[in-house]
Amino acid sequence: MNAFLLFLHFFGLMLGAAGGFASGILMRRAAGMPPAEAMTIRGLGPMLAHVSGIGLVLLWVTGLIMVWSKYDGLASLPSLFWVKFVFVVLLTLASGAIHMTYAQIRRTKNPALATRLAVLGPSAGVSSTLAVLFAAFAFN
Repeated sequence: MNAFLLFLHFFGLMLGAAGGFASGILMRRAAGMPPAEAMTIRGLGPMLAHVSGIGLVLLWVTGLIMVWSKYDGLASLPSLFWVKFVFVVLLTLASGAIHMTYAQIRRTKNPALATRLAVLGPSAGVSSTLAVLFAAFAFN
């Protein structure tokens, strides 16, 4: 059972990374395109954020289950887990802010709000990378 949970956990990591990396690459590419073409590329942002969000939810659910099914609760986790956890929380906050920004853009039709994404996207990426780094040290 724990092996399958770990697989799902890694699958969530893959979804989150795929959406984040694809979004970063496409948004950078869109910056140098004519406005009409760039608008089409930028239109993929919300869909990629949803892919990443699904991955993040899967990570949370499987992670919480594994804390108790494999590690018998929070008390037995290594200290570096808590460093990892800080970055997971920061990633979750950045992801939530990204989703809220896309919702505001959709609701207000104000594309200027997208400037937030230039900060939130990299913040999510750095948080995700550091969470994986500390997970590798915590569970090695």
